[in-house]
Amino acid sequence: MQNSENWSPAFTQHNNNDITTWELPGGAMARLGQGNLMGNVAFSPDATCFVMPTTIGLWWYNLSTMNPIALSDTDRGIITAASFSPNGQWLATGDGDGIVKVWNVESSVCVDQMERDETEKPYHLVSRLVFSDDSLYLAASSRRDYILYIWNPETGERVAKFHEETNFRWSRGTERPIAFSADGSLLACTMPDDSLFASVDYQGRIRSSDHSFHKIAVWNMKTGERIACLTEHTDFVYSLSFSPCGQFLASGGQDGTVRIWKVINWELANAFHNYGADRKQVFYSPEGVLYAAGASESTVSVWNVASGEKSYTYQDEHHSIHGIHVSNQNQLAFITVERELLTGFKTLSLKTSQVRTVNYTHIGTPDSLLISPDGKILFSVCRGKGIMLWDIDNLSRPPTRFNTHGNHAKSVTVSPDGKLQAIVPDGITVKVWENRNAEMPITSFTLPEQKDTLHEQERQVTVVAFAPTRSLLACGDNDGMLYVWDVQQQYIRHAIKAYDGWIHSVVFSPNEKLLVSIRQDGPISRLWNVESGEDIETFPNANVSVAFSPNSNLIACGMRQKILLWDVERNEIIMTLPHAQDSWWPNALAFSQCGQYLASGSSWERDIGMKRVPIRLWNVESGENIAIFRGHPTDVHALTFSPDGTLLASGSYDGTILLWDMKPYIGS
Repeated sequence: MQNSENWSPAFTQHNNNDITTWELPGGAMARLGQGNLMGNVAFSPDATCFVMPTTIGLWWYNLSTMNPIALSDTDRGIITAASFSPNGQWLATGDGDGIVKVWNVESSVCVDQMERDETEKPYHLVSRLVFSDDSLYLAASSRRDYILYIWNPETGERVAKFHEETNFRWSRGTERPIAFSADGSLLACTMPDDSLFASVDYQGRIRSSDHSFHKIAVWNMKTGERIACLTEHTDFVYSLSFSPCGQFLASGGQDGTVRIWKVINWELANAFHNYGADRKQVFYSPEGVLYAAGASESTVSVWNVASGEKSYTYQDEHHSIHGIHVSNQNQLAFITVERELLTGFKTLSLKTSQVRTVNYTHIGTPDSLLISPDGKILFSVCRGKGIMLWDIDNLSRPPTRFNTHGNHAKSVTVSPDGKLQAIVPDGITVKVWENRNAEMPITSFTLPEQKDTLHEQERQVTVVAFAPTRSLLACGDNDGMLYVWDVQQQYIRHAIKAYDGWIHSVVFSPNEKLLVSIRQDGPISRLWNVESGEDIETFPNANVSVAFSPNSNLIACGMRQKILLWDVERNEIIMTLPHAQDSWWPNALAFSQCGQYLASGSSWERDIGMKRVPIRLWNVESGENIAIFRGHPTDVHALTFSPDGTLLASGSYDGTILLWDMKPYIGS
């Protein structure tokens, strides 16, 4: 690492402070949201910057300002882990395809790209990357298996592969800590109990609910021999750290226990049980003092293990705390959470006890998008984050949140005068909120009792939708019941047993004469006559998504590897739009207001090597695919056009919304 105050990585090249325009895919005008956090925050060795692995790439931050300075490694996105080498020369990243890259920090050049064995690669998501103190080794562990890879970061050559006698994988995984000794001669990592191999299914996956990475294996890096297996922990081992002198190995357990072993003979030197029943992150200071950091509800605490005294305490009055990361023995990073949902990100300096908030925009998963009739506001219904209102003319401005007292809105409508209404399921009750009366719902509906059905405590509303004029409201529950309410007259127009299970979505036609319901399991879709409550049997029933044309005469039906255009008056399919091999399931569909164009967004498919999920623009009359946009690294959940058709918004499971320029294609 260059000891210069002016040192900075080559990635910090943005003079434009509008991060909504950074590293955009071709055809995109802006990106809203910074993606979802995927792995541990990594601080540079000189503590001038840090990086955050996310679903869209690696965000670089200036530690002094807490502002983003760059977005890198966006080719695939889904960055699951990152780590700086202690000498400051390299940055290692792991992505969603299990590929590990080593970057020269100052030139931004990828110098090495390492992959696991081909049989393991599809199941490998790197959860931890750790350099040895001398920067000669790079180790990688995974959530889904317990094979440990070690490479030479300068050459990309594999140095070792530990515990390779089996390729068994975990159906559900957790992060596995890795620690090198100070001289790089030893490597410690957690391992499961071999007895769990009896729980392997026919696909080689361990499904036992009792599995726990509570054993600690230690290897000799020169000989490749496993020289110790420490079994004193009875629960998951959360962290590992060798002392600077090389004489001790410390571990922090999920149950709050801290243990210390003597390296010379691997005997247990000490065990400390008085730090509370929460995950402990253990680390040695450069002076050799052992600390343990942990979070309990809304408090972060750091203990001096030997003395048992608290060295630092931070309490957040409004949020609980989750996911403590330790770096450079001087910085802690942690996530603030409200109702189990990420709300922010903060750092704590152990030298100054200063807590600072990272400027990070997390919007959750956009499940529904809508643009106001005047084209000036984008409404996004984001999972767990409520409703966000974006000013399309000033997208760099933070969004306004519409509080629905629970943030579980499922659907929104906007009147011509800009009045927003949100529908919020709350158990077996549906509440309707209005943005001009946010203190209390303007109306509510409760599911009627049903005989021979789920117990009332188990029933819940799963999906809701307003008709365009808001005179009707439809909702489905987890027992397959479909209800159509007359909002103005306050009565149930129809109560239909539509399916045997969970209803996934409901969509009204613009003229309110038709209603489509979809059960995801199958999938099974049905078209209902709103007036009579009868289903139209000729409607294709295997749709995962549907969209009505503005004049209600066409329904676009998203099916496996194709889209059907169904004529409402003729009750038949009039056109099939074939999807390519890289677009299996059209997850989201939207017609332009003029009805001449249809947009489709796909789900992500690992088995076909998909890197970016395609969004296709179709000419409805000819069936021609006139444009393809590739921007999201995972499933597209929602699409909507602006009223004039010049803008297309797409929301994805990656936690972002992309705005696409349609002007080159509209009217072409």
